[in-house]
Amino acid sequence: MYSTREQNELERVLLVRARIGNESEDAGSSREMIALILSAGGSVVAQESQKRKTPDPGLFIGRGKADELREIALMENTSTIVFDHNLSSGQVSRLEEVTNCKVIDRTELILAIFAEQARTREAKLQIELAQLRYALPRLSGMWHHFSRLGAGIGTRGPGETQLEIDRRRARSRISFLEKKIEEVESRWKVVSAGRTGMFNITIVGYTNAGKSTLLNTLCNTELYTADKPFATLDTTSRRLILPDNSEVLISDTVGFIERLPETLVASFHTTLDVVRKADLLLVAVDRSSPSRGRHINAVRNTLQRIGVEESVPRLTVWTKCDAVDDFRCPRSGVAVSALTEFGLDVLLNRITGYRDRSLDWFELVLERYDSAVLHWLYSDCVVRDVTNGEDGSVRVLAGASKGYDSVEGKMDGADLVRSIVRLAEPPQTVYAG
Repeated sequence: MYSTREQNELERVLLVRARIGNESEDAGSSREMIALILSAGGSVVAQESQKRKTPDPGLFIGRGKADELREIALMENTSTIVFDHNLSSGQVSRLEEVTNCKVIDRTELILAIFAEQARTREAKLQIELAQLRYALPRLSGMWHHFSRLGAGIGTRGPGETQLEIDRRRARSRISFLEKKIEEVESRWKVVSAGRTGMFNITIVGYTNAGKSTLLNTLCNTELYTADKPFATLDTTSRRLILPDNSEVLISDTVGFIERLPETLVASFHTTLDVVRKADLLLVAVDRSSPSRGRHINAVRNTLQRIGVEESVPRLTVWTKCDAVDDFRCPRSGVAVSALTEFGLDVLLNRITGYRDRSLDWFELVLERYDSAVLHWLYSDCVVRDVTNGEDGSVRVLAGASKGYDSVEGKMDGADLVRSIVRLAEPPQTVYAG
């Protein structure tokens, strides 16, 4: 895993986790921080923790613990300390003075990973904007570890920003980036307009839950995947063929994580817009992860943060079931394995059922076969069945994706239409979920 760097090139890191108030010790959270640091280019060589009722205003941890960190860092030959909490710029400055090490908080670590993983122009614009928004209120003290150490985690900064960045230049750059992202958003709106009427599915889930792998298997594509946090930052959409040979649009987007930085939520507004506009959310949950309950809560909270309505249908997809002995679904959802294709037929049937319930179904009877009418129906509707009558008539069972009124308006006054009847429920088929 993480083969892009050789082990001896990784930055040596001391990980610090403070339990504040009633926070419990969570082994899964510790493993996640180690994975995040590894993804950012570091290797955890030592870990320290402290339990406190409240954070220390000056150092977040106690002065005694800070002195202890300095000794551990010296003994372990590490110059970087990462905290699994967000720190103020003043706390970072004072900790660096006491420990004589570069200090990175949780938000800066995640921003560093996003900067490392950004591949497309849109993702690079968004992460640069997030970094600058994070940096702006902290410029008085956050950059001195860059000038002293010069490289490593957190030092891969925004494209044009230098170590001597000041507030005026930062605000100017933020304004420029916001305009560029608005241009990207405008292009996305044009693309989205061309997909009006298609049933839109978005895969959401905790980072590294297997979302991109699931999309690759469902759509027979070869999108980039990797067994590490935030391997995918961009939204990717593909057409998915359902069991009845109709098409829907399915999208994969950036993964979620606990305490996702607000600057990222704001900067990735365009990327996350596909989640807000989805007709169905496939909530991918890693069935093999012992922290899956915590991940589910984090996804639920993030969806609420970005403004996804509770009314949007959600289907839990338990991924990586090939990695566990028990393939049964916990309580609800669909158990799948993208690698072995286990459960994908069930998933497609469930998706089709959700799509069917979103359509306005009708029965149309034509006096005789009409190629123009049938062509329009196949183009603008989901045609479930076409039956030829003994008298030459043609019976069509279909669902209108743009509403029943669009069909009624199209067929009103047509010479060959014998009858058109709106159906109260979707037709009963094996696809109903």
